[in-house]
Order: sequence, then structure tokens, then C-alpha cells
Amino acid sequence: MADSKPGRNPTWAVDELVPALDLYLRSGLLDDSSAEVQELSNVLNALPIHTVHPDVERFRNPNGVALKLANFAALDPNYPGVGMSRGSRADGQVWDRYHTDRDELRRVAAGLRAGASGEEPFPVLPEEGEDEISEGRLLYRRHRTRERSRALSNRKKAEARSRGQLAGEVCGFDFQVTYGELGRDFIECHHVRPLSASGPTTTRLKDLALLCSNCHRMAHRGDPWPDVEQLQSLIDAAGKHTSVPL
Repeated sequence: MADSKPGRNPTWAVDELVPALDLYLRSGLLDDSSAEVQELSNVLNALPIHTVHPDVERFRNPNGVALKLANFAALDPNYPGVGMSRGSRADGQVWDRYHTDRDELRRVAAGLRAGASGEEPFPVLPEEGEDEISEGRLLYRRHRTRERSRALSNRKKAEARSRGQLAGEVCGFDFQVTYGELGRDFIECHHVRPLSASGPTTTRLKDLALLCSNCHRMAHRGDPWPDVEQLQSLIDAAGKHTSVPL
């Protein structure tokens, strides 16, 4: 959960900073009377991130959104003024990650807005490691929920069985070969589509990869995440089988 202090609203999460930066880079510094600022305030209030809002009236209100835009202006070398320099460390991290990749910023922001609108509600329960994801926790929760879809997983496994053994696509580890009946049908399903493309969509089997437990964890590390081919290259460079199931 995001940090907070008694009587004060929680600090801004990445999921909130991304659409704020998207607005700043699209429209510049706006005040709290702006329709765009007021609309973003509504979006942020609809995101299921913070369970406690000690100061409900001020929680991500238009004035707070405008102030956050001013924090980004302070980081912008092209802004002619000085902005508001009392931004957070997370402000700088989001700025560094996205200000030169506006297409990705726009896609991530659009995914967050779609979830806030109720078009595809975000899962509420947290996921391990979600605070380390540059796109924010909400898109990651949706991503992990899709990976656990039993129906999709079974279809992907059936497809793999039709071609031979059920082995990890990166390292070739086969749980049944190592563990016998205990390992039968055990393999993890990884959704290879980027988080920014995880809005309402139909998941196809080619969007999934079967990975051993270690490879799956490595597939969720780094920024951006490594794809299957990149993970295979890392194992090939090591010159040996490196995956030991957890």
C-alpha cells in the first residue's frame, strides 16, 4: 500500500502519476478550473488504489492535480518557469521512465483510464512485487489475473502436449521428467503482451508462453520486461541449464 500519515492523504502512487504526467505532456501546466484537470481528478478518485482517504474533500481534488502538474513542470527543462520543486522521488522516477517515451506513456495512461471507467474493473487484491512495476500496480494485477485463467492455461497446455512434452519454452525444464507424477501437467503460463496493452481484449494462445517457475519470475523483472527470446539468450550465454523450480 502507498505510504500515508494520520490525517494526511496517501502519497501518489505510480498509477496516479502516469496519467498526471500524460496530461502534463499533452496540455502543459493547467489550473484547477481546467476541465481536463477536473476530469483527471474524477479518474484518480475512481482508481482502486488507496483504501483510506483521511482528508476526503482534498483527496486528488482538482487543486491537488494542478499542483502535481506543477511538480512535473519543475522537472521539465523546457518549461519556462520554475514549477513546484517539492515533488516526490516517485515523480522523478515516472518522469525519467516516460517523458521520452510518450507513446508508451499514452498507452499506459489509457489502460488506467479504461479500468477507472469500469470498462474492465481492476482486481482489488494486491500481487507480490507489484510496487516494483513501472506501469503501476493496477495493470500488473490485471496481467497476473489473466495469467491465472485456468481455461486459457489448459488450452495452452493442450496445445503444447500436441507437439510433444510439456516443457518450459525458455529453458526446456519439464516438471514431470524431474518429479514424475507429482510434476504432471505443472507449468506456469506467462502473458507476453505488455501491460500497456492489457485493456479489454481477447487473449489468444499465441499471447501466452509456458515457463518454469524461475523463468516466469525473470520474465517479470527488469524495465521493460524481457521477452522469451531475450530470456533464451541469457540462458544460452550462461552455457548451461540454469532453471531450478521453486
